[in-house]
Amino acid sequence: MAALRQAHSGAEIVAVVPENVEGLAHCIPGLDGVLPYGGGFNLPTWASLLFGEWDLCLDFTGTDRSALMAWLSRAKRSVGYAKFASDHWRARAYTALCDASVRDLHTVDFHLALAGSSTMAFPEGGSFLRIPPSVIAPPSTRPFALIHIGTAREEKFWLDQRWAEIIEHTARTHHVVLTGTNAGLERPHLDRLRALLHVPFTDLTGRLSLVELAALIGRCDLALGVDSMAMHLAAMFQRPQVVLFGPTNPFHWRPRHPRAQVVAAGHDEPLTEFAPKAKGADMNQISTAQVLSAINRALSFS
Repeated sequence: MAALRQAHSGAEIVAVVPENVEGLAHCIPGLDGVLPYGGGFNLPTWASLLFGEWDLCLDFTGTDRSALMAWLSRAKRSVGYAKFASDHWRARAYTALCDASVRDLHTVDFHLALAGSSTMAFPEGGSFLRIPPSVIAPPSTRPFALIHIGTAREEKFWLDQRWAEIIEHTARTHHVVLTGTNAGLERPHLDRLRALLHVPFTDLTGRLSLVELAALIGRCDLALGVDSMAMHLAAMFQRPQVVLFGPTNPFHWRPRHPRAQVVAAGHDEPLTEFAPKAKGADMNQISTAQVLSAINRALSFS
């Protein structure tokens, strides 16, 4: 969005987003409007797309629904990814196709290519999110470390016992705050972790909206977690962080700011070099010692 605003300084920029992230989308600098899309008929969003006077439509999603949206927008110029428009119908939804390779690019660069930019554009003030002052994120205790163990895929979870060891160690220097949904795949892991802990901590799992979580992450002194939305938010705020990767390739999803440490299964030290064809490994191959070493590096740099 920052790159689009830089390239189209006088334009009105509107984003279609899933309704569960609508609040967070309103926090993106340079975005003028948000059209939410949920499980219902979404008539206002469809009507805005159909009857709006759009000059440019960019489809970052590459699904049948988003291609239909691009086509119905009747934008003077509409662009999608060639990779996702291989079938005849989707290709007809756009006036141009972007040949960027999802395999050979970091996800940010993949999206920047569609936006017509080859470099990262930093928004005014240096933050990719602007949280409303009315959003108050506890706790007030400083310094504090945010621990977010949850993710959408079971194979990306780390061992509960090892998380407990990390938290016990981190609690010596930081107040520990647990975040997450406290539901779905996360719930059994969190239940086991809470039973293992013998140090004081603040449990905010299941109690924060996405915007409140972002506000909390923006204030934390250290963020720890697996490859997940929470760690991507920490990267947006450029917080000191340690991110654990197993089956997913950090080449595509890693935080790229200098205060981040990337720990990958199968590697003894935090990664500094990344390859697009690197193979994943079981999360169990990440040791407690590896993560502790990465924490020390992240805090030492900060």
